[in-house]
Amino acid sequence: MPIRLSLTLRKGVLRKAVPGHPGPINVGTPHEISMLELAETIRQLAGSSSQITFIERPTDDPTVRRPDITLAREVLGWEPTTPFEDGLKRTLAWFREQMDMPFEV
Repeated sequence: MPIRLSLTLRKGVLRKAVPGHPGPINVGTPHEISMLELAETIRQLAGSSSQITFIERPTDDPTVRRPDITLAREVLGWEPTTPFEDGLKRTLAWFREQMDMPFEV
């Protein structure tokens, strides 16, 4: 199954392809969310009643999940334009289409 990137993420990746900065440059969203909030949001948007299972965190697991996109803004002139929840809805719709899943977004 091919990986599909959002238009804004593709633009960020393509701009990075232009030489001139050694990197790395975070291309993501500055919207910080816990893994529990993410799981609950996905479950709600998917209309699922799946149980959320907690596992032990790996030792190298980051405690802050909010990338600093300052370099993306300064060097690439890029920042995300798709709101967080809209991106999740589009992702769920794509999976539904690819896997013929029975949930609505």
